Amino acid sequence: MSRYTAHNDQLSPISFQISSNGVTDTGRVREKNEDSILVHADENIWIVADGMGGHHAGDFASQTITNNLSLFKQHASLDDSILLLEENILNSNSVIRKKSYKLGRSATIGSTIVCVYVWNNLLFTFWAGDSRLYRYRNGCLERLTEDHSYVEELVRMGKIEARDAEEHPAANVVLKAVGIDDNLCLDFEYFEVEQDDIYIICSDGLYKDLAETKITPIIESNPEDMTELAQSLLAASLDAGGTDNTSIITLKMCQKVN
Repeated sequence: MSRYTAHNDQLSPISFQISSNGVTDTGRVREKNEDSILVHADENIWIVADGMGGHHAGDFASQTITNNLSLFKQHASLDDSILLLEENILNSNSVIRKKSYKLGRSATIGSTIVCVYVWNNLLFTFWAGDSRLYRYRNGCLERLTEDHSYVEELVRMGKIEARDAEEHPAANVVLKAVGIDDNLCLDFEYFEVEQDDIYIICSDGLYKDLAETKITPIIESNPEDMTELAQSLLAASLDAGGTDNTSIITLKMCQKVN
């Protein structure tokens, strides 16, 4: 289960006005979009899921996750909300596993996930796979998630440089995802939100073609309108090659005035 235990008595989970937008695109190479996104602002959750499995229904995996989480209703208790989100993702894991069993032993169905939930001044994230969460704050872009991928392990062990990871022959090998094992262990973290923070949730289609150094200037050119920012990031990714399905959710935090 999650590693966070709440210790507050706040009645309302919202003290920031959050503007957000999501886009997803097949790209210029793939024939089918196996990504799925959820912008569920009424319940303060946002999800990017990148399906894996090709003709074995990677889109089924990613859509199972977003369809299930679209039913989420946050509770008055932060603990309960966090546990419900985690249980929902674990339930999606079971549904995808059952589908895989029906297709036979050779079928591999799964999906990466980044799930973001905002409560008051805290942002919580569950993730598995190589979809990512970034934060842009005070002119600096920072990745908040660690990829569950073979090349990320090579980078951690010092066997390859981070700049060479995307060109590695095994760059697409994911070590953890929803649906690929009976027992799913999600990574979980939380962060304090600050005024004017911008967060980007994305599938690997964004950063495969568009270097992180090129993402920052796009944010700086579109710091207010999250719809325009999402569209600009997608357009830049497609112009850079569009070699994979690409999904992007943008969020901006503006503190409410009481």
